[in-house]
Amino acid sequence: MKGSLSNSELSMVSEVIATRMGLHFPIKRWAMLSHNLASAASEFGFINMNEFIQWLLISPLNKEQMEVLAAHLTISETYFWREPQVFTALTDFILPELINSKKKREKSIKIWSAGCSTGEEPYSIAIALYKTIPKIKDWDITILATDINEKALIKARTGIYNSWSFRNSPPWLKGIYFQNGHDRKYEIIPEIKRMVTFSCCSLTADDTHTSFRNNDIMDIIFCRNVLMYFTPEWASKITRNFSSSLSENGWFIVSSCELSMQLFPKFSPVNYPGAILYRKTKTEAASSPKIPFDDIQKTIKQPSQTSQPIQPVQPLKSASIHFKPFKQTESVSNTTEVSYTDMILAIRLLADKCHLAEALSACEKAIALNKLVPGLYLLRASILQELDRGHEAIKSLKQAIYIDPNYIMGHFTLGNLFFHQGNIKDAKRYFNNALELLNTSLNDDIPAESEGLSVQYIREIILTSLKTQNTI
Repeated sequence: MKGSLSNSELSMVSEVIATRMGLHFPIKRWAMLSHNLASAASEFGFINMNEFIQWLLISPLNKEQMEVLAAHLTISETYFWREPQVFTALTDFILPELINSKKKREKSIKIWSAGCSTGEEPYSIAIALYKTIPKIKDWDITILATDINEKALIKARTGIYNSWSFRNSPPWLKGIYFQNGHDRKYEIIPEIKRMVTFSCCSLTADDTHTSFRNNDIMDIIFCRNVLMYFTPEWASKITRNFSSSLSENGWFIVSSCELSMQLFPKFSPVNYPGAILYRKTKTEAASSPKIPFDDIQKTIKQPSQTSQPIQPVQPLKSASIHFKPFKQTESVSNTTEVSYTDMILAIRLLADKCHLAEALSACEKAIALNKLVPGLYLLRASILQELDRGHEAIKSLKQAIYIDPNYIMGHFTLGNLFFHQGNIKDAKRYFNNALELLNTSLNDDIPAESEGLSVQYIREIILTSLKTQNTI
């Protein structure tokens, strides 16, 4: 792509995007904005970035063009059973209560997964319903999954995923609810696939919410890792629309990094083990018992920084992105340097799109600049496992532990890797190391790089694995 963007141009285009689409790009995200605009320019047929920006600033965009642009400006990075504490709250508390209340009336449950990306979240919701509701065939179940990215929805409708989509998901999920296919692909079973309906729509379009208010009032709305991309004004408006689309006492579920007493005044927070969810109330939460924001921050020690909206990703080798040491002061320049969070996301997105060679190359470049960051070695090990290079993955994980001997996810992942290789002796050694480290933390703590997995959840995985081999 010819041409580069000045800070002045980035400022103007970010303001226009905020006004037209509600998407928020502060200065610290201008590097990724520039990269995403280059990707969008190619799809719109431009070979010069400056010409594309001039066209974008002055041209009114139709609905289809807005959807294409939004698909490039937002990010698709998700996996099954993400934030497992949320699904534990769903299966153990919310659904049993909802089922009991519905038994006295029509047996119907309506759930909306907003910003569903490639479908891992709505299918996870369907699995939660399937395993929780007795005689589910007697129920009228609606799971509507929406996203602005039609390309992401095409993949979602196939119901076919690679193993990267199952990272950190419980082992039973893939074993029970998916069929093994060719080339290490897994297809969701028909019973689950039929439960989800996918539709392309924008959360900023008024008609999206009007249709729900008129026809399909929801019992539960999932909107995780989506609102963070909108300006505060748009996020507040979308949240109000969600409230209008929910039944009385309905549930609104956001990600752990989006908890906000100010943004959700029409909802009351409800605290479950390791998770805080919101419930619609007749009066605003300002007049309801509150959980102080400081307590929320203590409960969610280290929220995941990954996100769920959508973006078709091009291999990094074709993009003008340059990594830098993470401790360097953030800056914006025509060389388009990428921040730590954006760089990690870019690598994961490449892996998610099966661009494993490019993902590994990008990870190696990041490690070369930041040799003392154990999370990068963990990410590299995950990619190497996808490439069937298990011995190299083990070496990478051992490097992570050498850098930080107390790195919980390094010991845990090594234990898992040895366990699946049948090396029970080494698996037990690293699992026990992880257990000792976990025992120094609270059950609801979230270890670094665990992607939302709590101490208690990791401990249960380890103990279950050890029990299957009669090693405890």
